[in-house]
Amino acid sequence: MRDRKVKNVVSMAFFAAVTFLGIQVFRIPVPAAVGTPFIHFGHVFVVLGMLLQGGKRGVASGTAGLVIFDLLNGFVQSIPQVFCETIIKCLLVGALFSILKERAKNDRKKEWKAAVLCAVVYAVLNIVIEWIMQTILLLVSGSGFAAAAAASTASIPATVVNAVFMAMIVSILYMPAARAYRKFI
Repeated sequence: MRDRKVKNVVSMAFFAAVTFLGIQVFRIPVPAAVGTPFIHFGHVFVVLGMLLQGGKRGVASGTAGLVIFDLLNGFVQSIPQVFCETIIKCLLVGALFSILKERAKNDRKKEWKAAVLCAVVYAVLNIVIEWIMQTILLLVSGSGFAAAAAASTASIPATVVNAVFMAMIVSILYMPAARAYRKFI
């Protein structure tokens, strides 16, 4: 029992670290009307961590990795939004994957399809929640609804590029990562 707890903590620390490194080390700037977005591997590791560890541990490791990046790179104002978004996405998608994985009944092909579907759902949630949160932030800062919605919509293409990138990479990495993770746990 104790060995299992230690492995879970090590797994969560590992996914938090690679999430942080996936953003810190690999960044490609993307032009946008609002902010300075960039393509990165951070969400790839958040999703892989959530799929492999489960929603709750995925929330902890993903949120930790993203928040550590924000703290160390001057994005402190983004932490509440990142914190809330990551919790919502990981819990919802983690629950969906748990159901789909149970239905797959150790059929690796069905499990992979479930993982890909969940990566796509995470990507769509990321786009929708990002738009809603940006609109709310602009409304709170004094913009009218039309201006806030237009500015949020103008920044969505960068989010879409990042979301598509994440879903593609997760679909490629899920099976090898799942094999390695099963050996560890």
